Amino acid sequence: MCGIFGIVFNQSVENSSSELLKGTKVIKHRGPDDEGFLLFSSEKEVKLYFDSDTSKDSINQYDLERLPASTSWQVGFGHRRLSIIDLSADGFQPMVRGHLSLCYNGEIYNYKELRDELNSLGYSFTSESDTEVLIKSWEEWGENALNKFNGMFSFLLLDSKENSLYAVRDRFGIKPLYYAIIDNSIVFASEIKQIKVLTKFRATLNQNIIVDYLASGLVDHTNETFDTNILQVRGGEFVKVDLKKPLSSIHKQKWYTIPETRFKGSLEEASEAFRVLFKDSVRLRLRSDVKVGSCLSGGFDSSSIVCQMAQINAQNGIENNIETVTSRYSESKYDEWQYAKAVVDQTKSKAHIVWPSFEQLIEELDDLMWHMDEPFGSTSQFSQWSVFKGAADAGLKVMLDGQGADEQLAGYGGNDVALYSGLLKRFKIGAIYKNYNGFTQQLGYPPKSQLVQAVANTYPLFKNFLPKVKSNIPNWIKVVSKRPDRGHSLSLRQEMMLQTTSTSLPALLRYEDRNSMAFSIESRVPFLDYRLVELVLSMPEEYIYHLGVRKLLLRHALRHLLPEEVIERKDKMGFVSPEEKWLKQERKKWFEDRMGDALIEIPDYVNREKAVKYFDNVKNGRIPFSFTSWRLICLGRWLRTSKNSV
Repeated sequence: MCGIFGIVFNQSVENSSSELLKGTKVIKHRGPDDEGFLLFSSEKEVKLYFDSDTSKDSINQYDLERLPASTSWQVGFGHRRLSIIDLSADGFQPMVRGHLSLCYNGEIYNYKELRDELNSLGYSFTSESDTEVLIKSWEEWGENALNKFNGMFSFLLLDSKENSLYAVRDRFGIKPLYYAIIDNSIVFASEIKQIKVLTKFRATLNQNIIVDYLASGLVDHTNETFDTNILQVRGGEFVKVDLKKPLSSIHKQKWYTIPETRFKGSLEEASEAFRVLFKDSVRLRLRSDVKVGSCLSGGFDSSSIVCQMAQINAQNGIENNIETVTSRYSESKYDEWQYAKAVVDQTKSKAHIVWPSFEQLIEELDDLMWHMDEPFGSTSQFSQWSVFKGAADAGLKVMLDGQGADEQLAGYGGNDVALYSGLLKRFKIGAIYKNYNGFTQQLGYPPKSQLVQAVANTYPLFKNFLPKVKSNIPNWIKVVSKRPDRGHSLSLRQEMMLQTTSTSLPALLRYEDRNSMAFSIESRVPFLDYRLVELVLSMPEEYIYHLGVRKLLLRHALRHLLPEEVIERKDKMGFVSPEEKWLKQERKKWFEDRMGDALIEIPDYVNREKAVKYFDNVKNGRIPFSFTSWRLICLGRWLRTSKNSV
């Protein structure tokens, strides 16, 4: 896990080395262990520069004399290294092998198997790193190598023979990759802040993204960012640049899409297939030359990972040495410790507890926002931030986490509308009746509004005869998005696909990446092994969510592994915070003041009078709590702290 930066110059640019240094140094947190640079000239000459002393005290001590100030070079790579596999200097980056040069962030978990395959084809290796496996895989298979990689990655690959540069992102966008055209150059980066520190960058707010965020909390759902000049390579895409004419030849290509396959077996056969792949996914993600721990909330996803880690250790004769980190709150409504403790006790893990507080949130909020780069959806991200901070304090450098399970296993409550829509479309009236009753039995109340919304989505002509469903879009937003309405999901499968590729998971992966890397920690997500995702999304819907029981497949597959109290849970929390209580009771004045600050910053987007009334109604319990108030506060604070670049 690392941070990468790349510049492609179309012509001579003043202070080119200075720009390369700035864009690399600002992400020291992503790679505190080593630093390296590559310069490629139009004469196809490659020069490498590494930190001569790899001790931590010397990191980031480059001065401009170490890099040539000349503008004769055409491509520059900057790399910050977090050493996880092959901690020696053999794993330094950027890495050059023949005509290929690589600047890489991530992990290829099946690198050992690929190295064996390449050995059989006559390749030899000088390191034990997955970096060298990646570069030699590309040498052998070219773009087709991407289909062989099981991992998370974003990388820049320079092919001096082809005179081209590839900027590649993994299947689901676990690792970030941004790009922008600035003056006469193309810039690629792991984080937005690397682009914003460049001398000639000029920020321009993206109105559509701001409205999407305020209205529905959507971020990272397109290739756009909050700045119209900065785009992101989406999951499963790469950008190819022809170095002979770089500014006119940016070619974007989709290299991966989730296949449309259907699983034909029984629920028991499906459970066994899931069990096998999930175990192998965790096994691969335990590969590391440093200690591996796990986030543990007490929910299904993180509990499954910890219990699977323990089983793998036991079967390999390894003394259980698992360490977990759990966030707790004194309010029982937001505390899952009873479930996490059941997992800790069963697996005999060493538990680390963090207690996020409102005082800490206020103190660390600007740091959190700086690392996030863009506004985020709720204070629950502070809970995740605190978990990774606790992991760093415990000396853990790699953490496993349960991100991605909710999207592919229908873990969210909003999936009911899509489920009923799909059943209505297929005239499965009996199935609707059974699922409606099952939901009522499981949760204690009927899903009336969900069924009404499903009918309205599936048969729009009936809308005038149906009870009105209240819009989730606040009435105080002035500006309407110019983006075409994508419509509604008309099946549970379609909704899970959308959540995995656009509406939910990409934003959560950005939060995961920034929160972990802020503390120089690599976070691995076993549920996003592409084999597992493809399997789960091929399942019949009734294997995933049926009769009000969510994550049915996971419950069946891992029942033997998890504590009974976790298996029988009906609620879902994830990373949470007592935001509602803070807003309504304990910290009402802080929220009032921040709302006032925010309304000053964004008058073009918000009707102040209506927003104040809405906030007052939420605060006093006259309308249900939502995270909309936080989104407004967060956007306003982000705009204020970003003013120097906007």
